Amino acid sequence: MNTVHNMFSNASAVQGLRDGGYGDADFDIEVAPLTYEARTDEYECYEITERMYSSKSVIYRTDTGGELGIHGHGYKPVAPKKMIDGTRNILERSDLNTVGLTEQIRTSHDGARCFVLHNLPAHTYETGDGDRASLSLLSTSSFDGTWPFMISVAAVQSACTNLQVFISGEVAIYKAKHTQSLDIEHGANIIVKSLDVFNNERELWKAWQGTQVRDMEAFYFFADALDVKLDSKSFSHSYSPADLLHKLPRRNENLNYIWRVYDAVYRNRLGANWWAVYNAMTDWSTHFGAVRQSSERNIASIQNERQQVIRKAIKSEPALRLAA
Repeated sequence: MNTVHNMFSNASAVQGLRDGGYGDADFDIEVAPLTYEARTDEYECYEITERMYSSKSVIYRTDTGGELGIHGHGYKPVAPKKMIDGTRNILERSDLNTVGLTEQIRTSHDGARCFVLHNLPAHTYETGDGDRASLSLLSTSSFDGTWPFMISVAAVQSACTNLQVFISGEVAIYKAKHTQSLDIEHGANIIVKSLDVFNNERELWKAWQGTQVRDMEAFYFFADALDVKLDSKSFSHSYSPADLLHKLPRRNENLNYIWRVYDAVYRNRLGANWWAVYNAMTDWSTHFGAVRQSSERNIASIQNERQQVIRKAIKSEPALRLAA
């Protein structure tokens, strides 16, 4: 359902987010010269002096003093609060419908990484299997070199709350290095592309629902995605995925989970097709293991890293052959 954009509703919805503050990202940063202790023994007279790196600076939190990253002088850090304000401003000035807009803010690695998910339920579509998915914008930034500032298109499914990983079109609709300034106006102008990306992905989902996958094909795809090495001869034998799981020299919790959730949940509900394979992967990236057991502060980082695994796997040559 797409409704007509209303600038007042955007301003009202975004102001509601501003009133809610910044959550774990509510801290300021400073940049300081990076120093080291130099020990010299000239003329047999030992001396320790503090010296400064000519090309490096350290970024730290002003509330805790904790180090966030070390970079060259050309690096322009964007404080989490500024990133969040920038994304909110982009949404406020965009043509997207923000009625019902929600925001999740998470940080990890003591604030070195920030992850913000904006869900826009006014842009909700049927996925073709009876479920619904709503448009989401995923903003990420880091001080440790992991991520640039980037806004990506995503979707959240209603039934399973899986965060779907997009692979078609221009997934990163706005991206800025930390050597550049954040261009709010430019971001607002191009963010409407997210609807085109969302529509392209929906068409891909429909195609996947009609693409049949055999059990061993699905299992080998999962293993390849997780870089689990299997005997290439196993495919020609009458082994089942359960047999191969037992043959692994060490129990692989991730592979075991993905296969079990595919076999017991998604294949039964969606059929033995590529769409079910994809949903099993996004279930793993959203919910399993380290995500559930991790501290709340590190969940977003783990999920984001797993989403990169899925995006790479789905674009791999074996995956493209299966989905053809």
